[in-house]
Amino acid sequence: MRHAKAVFIPVTLTVILLFIFTVAHGQRKPAPSAERHVNAAISLLEKQQADRAILELKAAIRLKPDYADAHNLMGLALARKGEIKPAIESFRKAIELDPKQHKTYRNLGMALQEAGEIEAAAAAFRQSVSLAPDDAETRVLYAMALRQKGDVDYAIAELREAIRLNPDLTEAHYHLGFLLATKGLLREAASEFETTVRLRPDYGEAHYYLGTARWFSDDLQGAIAALKTAARLMPNHGDSHYYLGLALKKGGDLEGAIAELTMAARLAPGQVEPQYAVGLALQEDEDLDGAIAAFRAAIKLKPDFIQAYNDLGLALIRNRDPDGAIEAFNTAIKLEPVNLAAHHNLGMAYIQKSDYAAAVTQYRRLLALAPDSAEAHYNLGLALKNKDEFDEAIAELKKAIAIQPSLREAHYTLGVILMQQSKLEQAAASFRAAIAAKPDYAEAHYALGTVLQQQSDLDSAIAAFREALKHAPNAPEIHNTLGTALRQKGDVEAARREFQEGARLNKRKSDLQAALFAFNTGVARLREGKLDEAIERFQAAIKLNPEDAQAHYNLAKALHQKGSREAARAAYQKAKQINPRLKPLK
Repeated sequence: MRHAKAVFIPVTLTVILLFIFTVAHGQRKPAPSAERHVNAAISLLEKQQADRAILELKAAIRLKPDYADAHNLMGLALARKGEIKPAIESFRKAIELDPKQHKTYRNLGMALQEAGEIEAAAAAFRQSVSLAPDDAETRVLYAMALRQKGDVDYAIAELREAIRLNPDLTEAHYHLGFLLATKGLLREAASEFETTVRLRPDYGEAHYYLGTARWFSDDLQGAIAALKTAARLMPNHGDSHYYLGLALKKGGDLEGAIAELTMAARLAPGQVEPQYAVGLALQEDEDLDGAIAAFRAAIKLKPDFIQAYNDLGLALIRNRDPDGAIEAFNTAIKLEPVNLAAHHNLGMAYIQKSDYAAAVTQYRRLLALAPDSAEAHYNLGLALKNKDEFDEAIAELKKAIAIQPSLREAHYTLGVILMQQSKLEQAAASFRAAIAAKPDYAEAHYALGTVLQQQSDLDSAIAAFREALKHAPNAPEIHNTLGTALRQKGDVEAARREFQEGARLNKRKSDLQAALFAFNTGVARLREGKLDEAIERFQAAIKLNPEDAQAHYNLAKALHQKGSREAARAAYQKAKQINPRLKPLK
């Protein structure tokens, strides 16, 4: 478990005091002067007046130096003040005077535990248990000391015995659950935490550990239920929000996950894991700017966080910032020169930048580290193709296919090069291999149809184009090429329908491109604070593409900043209708 450190809630000195006080009060009788001082001390300690209680106990000991109860109470009073070493001396004096009092050994054990003397504490608890073997609470304390010593199995045995003696002892179930979890016995641990929360429903830490035990044992819904309760009972407990966010993300509730992970990051600003998890969730939610900011925050907390640099670079690639991505991947490689993922991703960034020479150099560097990487050979082939070095590209693509015959992209790219070289039979074989690896590969069906059309096999070409349209019905170029093949076959009416649909889709494609340009311009104007221009551009984008949730959302942001609250609310509601996962306006 992350931060797998038990939130121990031992039977405290205060609880021991109250227990002893109850017994002492119950035994009161007309007392000599020493006993009267002890009784006065008990009353004062119950009122949290430790200094005055100590004065009374000193008076009692002065009158009766061998008064074991007075020395025991003196130890408790000193411990209450945080004076642990004098408290230990008082408990030892009480034991010297009356070695049969198991509670005094227990008090000594707790004081020694507080002082960090774990071996001595365990010995004191063991002696207390030997004097009162049916005292379940003391066995819990003994188990905690054993756990601190590293004797986990013996600690588990003591906790099981405590539960046998008192099945309703909440702390015994709680600590047993924790220790079982540290040994990887997650289902048994969950059972103990379930008993804990049944006995004490408001025990936030137990709900938290129950949730994490379920999370790590793949009980997703059970984990979510327990972690929601933990977060409600402990709203400032960052780890509860963190694991709840992870569970919600895995369960598909991305909006809820982002809210919980963001809360975890806010509650623990110095911890890297929540910031990184926020970045991953935002990236999945297509909020690339937010993801990039979160990854940068994680890196600031942990400058050697290699995976965060990798994910930052990937987000920057998706955000069309190859230079930023190149910097991130180079940093990851500097931190770990043999990180294959970073080398691979760096090559991708160079390809996105159209720096094919650098991409070729990078993939050759990667192949020196991983000569059997099919993906590296494929991407090197792709970069060489873009440099028009076709023979070398073909060689690399064939190497990729030899290593991984099912690598469909390698078959497809090889087919494209062979088609460009007019090697039509070989090209068709490559496209068929790509289709065999991925039957719904629309581009491969279309390319195969194009080859068949050039070979004058119109019936097969038409069949290939129709198959391509099953998987990519909104591709205007496929409709147009199918129309050409149908016209060549003499089916004028069918050709007309395809050309008509191609024209419609081309206009739609053109509108979407114009809408994207208008949207990007609007975002830039919004960042510059030019609200009227931003609003006009977002409205233009919406006119071209009415179903663009981000255009409606950013229009709402611009209107909100301008003070047009009603119009902003309407725009936001439209955006939310299109994409219910959109976050609220700030």
